[in-house]
Amino acid sequence: MRQGTTPASAGPALSTRRLASAQIIGTTIEWYDFFIYGTASALVFNHVFFPGLPPLVGTLLALATFGAGFLARPLGAVIFGHFGDRVGRKRTLVVTLLLMGGATVAVGLLPSYGAIGVASPLLLLLLRIVQGMAVGGEWGGAALIGIEHATPRRKTLFGAFAQLGSPLGLVLATLVFMAVTTGSDAWLRSWGWRLPFLASVLLIPIGMAIRTKIHESPDFTAANEAPKPARLPVVAVLRQDWRRVLIGVGAFAGVFVTYYLLTTFTLVYATGTLGMSTSVTLPANLIAAVSEGLFVLIGALLAPRFGARRIAVASAIGLLIWAWPAFALVGTQNAALLYLGVAVSMAFVGAGYGVLAAEVVLLFRPEVRYTGASLSYGIAGSIGGIAPSFSTYLLDRSGSTTPVAVLTGIVALGMAAACVALPRRSEDDVLPGTPRADAAVSAH
Repeated sequence: MRQGTTPASAGPALSTRRLASAQIIGTTIEWYDFFIYGTASALVFNHVFFPGLPPLVGTLLALATFGAGFLARPLGAVIFGHFGDRVGRKRTLVVTLLLMGGATVAVGLLPSYGAIGVASPLLLLLLRIVQGMAVGGEWGGAALIGIEHATPRRKTLFGAFAQLGSPLGLVLATLVFMAVTTGSDAWLRSWGWRLPFLASVLLIPIGMAIRTKIHESPDFTAANEAPKPARLPVVAVLRQDWRRVLIGVGAFAGVFVTYYLLTTFTLVYATGTLGMSTSVTLPANLIAAVSEGLFVLIGALLAPRFGARRIAVASAIGLLIWAWPAFALVGTQNAALLYLGVAVSMAFVGAGYGVLAAEVVLLFRPEVRYTGASLSYGIAGSIGGIAPSFSTYLLDRSGSTTPVAVLTGIVALGMAAACVALPRRSEDDVLPGTPRADAAVSAH
């Protein structure tokens, strides 16, 4: 069974528009900051921070710093999950936004290897770790603040609002990089790549203004008033809810591995191995983001009728079947087929990603929910983050994307198994008169 929630009326009422804005705009800014690093690592960081090395080695090192941010996510989940469960969702979200924005601007100001030597890539790695910690604490809070305010039948939809920040952030990051890549390669490698990072200084105040106006979650307020709230949420989660964490990790890992293989790895493969122009590959990111965002909403809107678990399992099966055709289409070096492969792949990713927020969040009790959900998401993100580097290695060793497609299929199978293991939600969470609701009622 799912862990209990407090009715949405338990706290001050929030308008749908304000709550959705706090989730979508805040997470979009955070993901913009995160994604511009991924794009820069694939396109220019090997020249700026790892010069003089063979192209493959430089690219692998640049992607390794990209992956370091993912490995830092579980640490951020533990730290910010603690404060989110003990101090409050709202306050923690403000801190994660400031931390991410500050680290992003600092990357934009970082001197190159030619200016300060080995200190440059080391500082880059440190800032990427800070970014990863911020994301590790961001997602859980953004998802919780919407889900815990929502009525039972709208929890999947409000969970999906937090998921929209990822595709919207990727759209924004891609558009900005498409603009700066219109100049010469020399300009891009000197100052052009810095502008997307420095632009974050303009976005932070917007996110702050929105997040400071939301109310604290009613579930947190009720849990904090309990006689004995969890003193160390991470200890409580690992002792009592570790099986739920594993289910959450398995469900999200399939989404993340596929996502980063079809965005970051595809950029590296298409530009580095196939020699395709960035003017062709960057729009693929844009198409991926639009497709994902559209199906995040479609999946969430269909969940009350068909069930979130069914949609998530169907998404995983789709990824399993589509993995090899997707990479085969990229390998044709035809722009239209590249875009088709990416669009279909991200449709499957988006449908699963959109419904999983509420499913994973509601695995955990309110008093440890921020920590439990963030830890599941953060560990899964770590797995996804190392996928581009590992897949680049597989590509170099085999000369083919077939091992990468096999890897994608294996992870998709794991995702399907984890989604099947998700507990069923109460019939209160589905629309009356639908097959799922009728089945739930007849079982009682």
